[in-house]
Amino acid sequence: MKLKRKRFVACLITASVGVVLAFLLWPWSPELYRATILPSLGGRYSAVHAVNDRGQVVGVTELADGSRRLFLWDRDNGTEDLGPVTGDQLAINNAGHIAGTMSDRNGHQAFFWELGKGRTMLGTLGGDMSLALAINNRSQIVGVSSNAADAPRLFLWDKATGIKELDRPEARGCWPEGIDDRGRVLVAGVSKGATRRYLLRPEGPVLLKEVPPDASRVSLNSDGSMAATVEVGHADPYLALWRRGEPMKRLASISAHTQMTKLNERNQVAWTSFRPRRWEKWRERLRGPRLMREESVSYLWDPARGKIPLDRYVGDVERFYVVGLNNHGSIIGNLCTKDGQQHAALLEPIPERWGDKGPASD
Repeated sequence: MKLKRKRFVACLITASVGVVLAFLLWPWSPELYRATILPSLGGRYSAVHAVNDRGQVVGVTELADGSRRLFLWDRDNGTEDLGPVTGDQLAINNAGHIAGTMSDRNGHQAFFWELGKGRTMLGTLGGDMSLALAINNRSQIVGVSSNAADAPRLFLWDKATGIKELDRPEARGCWPEGIDDRGRVLVAGVSKGATRRYLLRPEGPVLLKEVPPDASRVSLNSDGSMAATVEVGHADPYLALWRRGEPMKRLASISAHTQMTKLNERNQVAWTSFRPRRWEKWRERLRGPRLMREESVSYLWDPARGKIPLDRYVGDVERFYVVGLNNHGSIIGNLCTKDGQQHAALLEPIPERWGDKGPASD
């Protein structure tokens, strides 16, 4: 009996020492990011959509009268009001050119914005609707437009040729997900009951066979690496990365509801998983089914450092979710405070904390 008691006491002391050491060491883990809450235009909320490699951030703010305004932020000029906007997707390239959508008397129309010239409306393929979804560093814009028969079609726009229809793969419900600087367009389409990914090249569409049919939020960078979330039909959803000549790699487990950024040129990707709050799961078991509130957890995956938690950098907020990631490792996201306000946030890597293992300074 005495021997068992001594072993119990020894185990208790060891566990206590471990807890104390963890408590003492955790606060001293290196700070990798510097957070900035972006100023709004005085409206009710602000939401960011995209960030380029110059640290310019584009987003939407809602004013007190309910109108939505397009804004551009950078450290030199602060927040600039660029006029009305209605679409839910904005993109910006490294020249500071913006692609988006607004409503005019003809309906929803895609536009191109550039400094000194303002907006250029892209037009349509003969219908009354066009949506801009992505822009590359050559200022080529890809999106969806209705044609004269009111059928949705893929389009590519640039300054030289204007808007033109793209050849679609043999799939239904095609939707562009991105365009690289070579003009190649990543497209999702339904084929044989499954969503597949295609790369539209000048010589024609190519099926990306290595992307599993149940993958979503697929992103392709310039060296051919791809990231995606694999959720449908999986008891354990996960974030995956493919590299040329290498098998698929599972980066991390995720929830069934995950928002992922594009994969950058450093093979970094950021994501936010949404899941029911733990205490509400117990409450549901005790009191029966009810509408459960979600909590969010955000991370960045870095090839050298692995999974990096991000929530610590935005303070004690109700929710923070990532939206964009540039090639220097700067992250943009939106946060909700406990009093119900929504703000835009920028996380910039601290160069001296990364050394040679990660992003350079913006």
